[in-house]
Amino acid sequence: MSDFFFVILIIFIVFGVFRRYIFFFLMTALSKKVFKEMNKMQDRQSGFNQQQQQQAPIQEPLKGKSNKGVSGDHGEYVDFEEVKD
Repeated sequence: MSDFFFVILIIFIVFGVFRRYIFFFLMTALSKKVFKEMNKMQDRQSGFNQQQQQQAPIQEPLKGKSNKGVSGDHGEYVDFEEVKD
């Protein structure tokens, strides 16, 4: 029975001393694994986007309509009169 308590005491002492290192080791390993998975997913997504761009047909802009903002025709000026109630 005393051997059991001695082993438990040694485990608590060792864990107490090395818990900082164990924590950082586990967190480093976990972050590396998550980072690898993130890079794999990003590579898959960029490959998918490239395939979509290659398959998408190129659309020509219409010649009659301009999408460049304000056209030369600004419209007609309308005089404003304030109406009081």
